[in-house]
Amino acid sequence: MSDPATLAGELAWLTQAPPLITPPPGCDSADAILRQCAGEPGVLRRAAATLVEQPRPRRLGLHFENLVAAVLQHSQRYRLVARNVPLRVNGKTLGELDMLVEDRDTGELMHWELALKFYLGLPGEPAERAWPGTDPRDQLATKIRHLHDRQLARCDDPVVTTLLAEQGWRVSRKMLLTRGRLFHTERETALPKETNPSHQRGSWLYARSLDTPGVVIPHDQWHYHQTLSDNRTDFVAAEVLRDYVQTLSSPVMIGTESGRLTFAAPDSWPDH
Repeated sequence: MSDPATLAGELAWLTQAPPLITPPPGCDSADAILRQCAGEPGVLRRAAATLVEQPRPRRLGLHFENLVAAVLQHSQRYRLVARNVPLRVNGKTLGELDMLVEDRDTGELMHWELALKFYLGLPGEPAERAWPGTDPRDQLATKIRHLHDRQLARCDDPVVTTLLAEQGWRVSRKMLLTRGRLFHTERETALPKETNPSHQRGSWLYARSLDTPGVVIPHDQWHYHQTLSDNRTDFVAAEVLRDYVQTLSSPVMIGTESGRLTFAAPDSWPDH
């Protein structure tokens, strides 16, 4: 269960934040629909009330999906038909669809794919390795290809079309909804052309360069961190943070006293 005020802030972030990745040709952004739902009277209040009654998932990606689902569930115009639709043929799993959403006004059935991601820029690296996640096996360029060429293309497969038709579903529109943040250094790192130029930003550095107090942001708050202020009492000295991060295998998100978000990485990252 989450604090109602925090959930209200998360829902506001969800409906107002810019997308991270632009949709491919033949696919639309779901942002306008999500904002339209949020603009319906009482939708965000009812969505927050629904989420308060649910256990908060450990996985941030699942919590993100729950936020989106809660907004859709309380819309008058749009209906959440199904989530995490499995696609199986002769016992073989082809994948799944994140969401099926119906436009009640038009009868149109939409396939939605969702992603919430965080990547750190590595200047001078080849494009395929220039934007790793905290786990460097997760790469922005790879995620874009997977979203564009596989996840959003599933409903183009005649086998999948037949599977959905057997359940009375005919998808006529594909939608992409992404959120997240890219953490830059002082040196420019080339971005894939599919990245939204207006994406949310942060910075990152190696722990050895940390020179200001900060507070570690838990993973489940990476998307929407509590407001940072000088009144907080849990800021940790820079040297303590440096020592802590160096013991880890991946970067950690830190909020500074100035209210900025940054990732601090151990010297071993991203090679180990």
